[in-house]
Amino acid sequence: MGEEPLAGLTIGITAERSAAQQVSAFEARGARTMVGSTLRISSVADDELLRATTEEIIRHPPQYLLASTGYGMRSWLGTAETWGRREPLVEALGEARVGNRGAKAASANTAAGLREWYRAPDERFEQLVERVLAEPLDGARIVLQLHGAPLPDAVARLRAAGAASVLEVDAYRSSLPEDPTPAEALIEAACAGRLAAVTFTTAPAVHNLFVLARQRDRADALRDALNSSTIAACVGPVCAEGAHEEGITAPLVPDRARLMPLVDALTQRLAGASTPPL
Repeated sequence: MGEEPLAGLTIGITAERSAAQQVSAFEARGARTMVGSTLRISSVADDELLRATTEEIIRHPPQYLLASTGYGMRSWLGTAETWGRREPLVEALGEARVGNRGAKAASANTAAGLREWYRAPDERFEQLVERVLAEPLDGARIVLQLHGAPLPDAVARLRAAGAASVLEVDAYRSSLPEDPTPAEALIEAACAGRLAAVTFTTAPAVHNLFVLARQRDRADALRDALNSSTIAACVGPVCAEGAHEEGITAPLVPDRARLMPLVDALTQRLAGASTPPL
């Protein structure tokens, strides 16, 4: 392996805190880098809207919970735990009929003690909405656990069917970057095949990249790229689980869950490859 084994390659970096360290390490090996942080430094636990919605749900338990993602449910319940409110939240949600978009949401909810009522056959959130619309909804309270973007059409349809309350819970939104432009540029570069790899240091970084991609109708293209021309490099198994949840089938994971082993593993994988410049 030469002194600049990554010469001619471009590496996308989604981290915030470790971005500078990654830039230095990859550029020392000859790579170009493209930073597009997908995370905001502030924690979702600081989101007062989420807390207010959670308290409303605890006071007035819903009849239906429609869960979009396993990560979103775990994030919400984990944040409630930091407030000392996980137990009453689970108790309130335990009274609901729980609809899961897919297996990951079902797994997270089962682990929390929330029994599944219905699962979308094609893992589409719209199918959950359609199933609930088949029920008598006069006066019903419904909770929608979202995946980074509001669903005004679903809310309107449920309210028009008689629901007294439709609350949207989004444990993603407050963790998205305040300026998404760099991350959006990274998404476009990956979709265009201009990145040899994209690095992730946390599962939320993976999820948020796909939240932003969905907002631009680029999630399928991004997933295809990360399963073919662009390596998804995850710092450890927890991060890789986030990648699997987004449909990335074979992320690169180093033997040790640390940043420099990630850089080394990716360098070994890419040595001798090339990609067009930005």
